[in-house]
Amino acid sequence: MNPTRAEIDFAKLAFNVGQIKKHIHSEYPKRKIKICGVVKANAYGHGIEEISKKLVELGVDFLGVANYDEAIRLRRLIPDTPILVFGTLIHSKLEPAKYVSILHQHNLTATVASVGTAKFLDKYSRKFRRKFKVHIKVDTGMRRIGLDYKGAFRSIMQIAALKNLELEGIFMHFAESENRNRSFSRLQLKRFKMLLADLKKAGLEFPIVHAANSGAVADMKESYFNMVRPGLLLYGYNPGSNSKSRIELKPVMNLKSKVTFIKRIDKGESVSYGRMYTAKKPVFVGSVPIGYGDGYWRLLTNRSKVLINEKFYPQIGAVTMDWIMIELGSRYSIKIGDDVLLMGQDSGLTIGADMLAEICGTIPYEMLCAVADRVERVYLDN
Repeated sequence: MNPTRAEIDFAKLAFNVGQIKKHIHSEYPKRKIKICGVVKANAYGHGIEEISKKLVELGVDFLGVANYDEAIRLRRLIPDTPILVFGTLIHSKLEPAKYVSILHQHNLTATVASVGTAKFLDKYSRKFRRKFKVHIKVDTGMRRIGLDYKGAFRSIMQIAALKNLELEGIFMHFAESENRNRSFSRLQLKRFKMLLADLKKAGLEFPIVHAANSGAVADMKESYFNMVRPGLLLYGYNPGSNSKSRIELKPVMNLKSKVTFIKRIDKGESVSYGRMYTAKKPVFVGSVPIGYGDGYWRLLTNRSKVLINEKFYPQIGAVTMDWIMIELGSRYSIKIGDDVLLMGQDSGLTIGADMLAEICGTIPYEMLCAVADRVERVYLDN
């Protein structure tokens, strides 16, 4: 059995959900604010099915996914909780009626980012005599998908005239909510609020309005409306080092392996491909079966540390596809089979995804999502 695994701690997930709820309700104690738990990309590498089931147990109101494949997979497991698909529909020319019937069958909530998508859903929903539940996406500055805010009022009024859609929600997405400088986020929010006000004047209001992603949940209480969409926060990390508010969180994933080989090398000997490390004195080296094939980035070469028996040790030599090497020093008390923490938190000591991301010049989202499918997920429910 491969000793490399990702331990997913449900107690820490529950703690994070509790902290998010506490933070939200401390800002608006009397307002009912729904939570859409974002579980796209295999729940940021944590396992979409298991995480989603637990989030439902913890009282999350919606689940958010990237596409319809994720949604259908999830619906087979979770029959009742609303699932919002953030991605756009492909207007399939191959049996479009059958395509829409499958979406109806799984009771999914679609994102409508264009009048064309709305008309497509309306046309092929007519025969089922059942309205398709949708959330309208407004582009206030992200410039990815959505109705351009400048012409959104007219488009939304067109969509509202369609008979086979249920306009349950409307939302937007921040481009830089994790930044301490809020100027562009405030501009986006202003555009969104102006649109909502214009729609209200025209007699159109939406039951669910949402804008706050993780960064905005942490720092922009004015963007909460009546639903928020935490993603990274659920998994134990505050987005962005510039965030003003730091919610107390616990990393849900511990990426671990074991020491499986120990050798002694002499002064002047090199380690791994490219001979990127040379011993300055005789040292012992431990080999650990994890590498970039498992999602432990090659950019961490000679720059990261691991935790063994509550002590940090440097990773040395090039990270290979399946192995890394650890300098144990001129003496060691480590045994074959001892656990190695590569990412996460243990005994109060942390090697966070955010710390590894900083070394690699990326973001913690990418470090978590990079953990490969071949790494077994082990779920702990204490």
